[in-house]
Amino acid sequence: MKQVEIVVTDEFEAWFMALDEKETEAVDRSIGLLERMGVALGFPYSSSIEGANFALRELRVQSSGRPLRVLYAFDPKRQAVLLLGGDKTGDDRFYEVNVPKAEKLWSQYLDDLEREPEADK
Repeated sequence: MKQVEIVVTDEFEAWFMALDEKETEAVDRSIGLLERMGVALGFPYSSSIEGANFALRELRVQSSGRPLRVLYAFDPKRQAVLLLGGDKTGDDRFYEVNVPKAEKLWSQYLDDLEREPEADK
């Protein structure tokens, strides 16, 4: 099975860099699974986000009992684009707040992709 290329946004990278060592290892494991399995990665490791305006998915990471989530989507090149991450612990509004942010990041990413010179595509 061909590995999926992982692309990250600045927002995801900033969140990831602020994680502690245990959280980083847990998120890294999930990203590794996504890289190996691609679109075939299913529940409980990944699931779709209901009500999103595009095929938004989440990596479902557990770290010391805390639910960390990474919102992502597959671009036209079939790369997994990690849009943003967050800690869902005790946050009843996690999706309400973060899905619109992820959608905005996704729109910007696709706009930037459209503007790439043809040679890069």
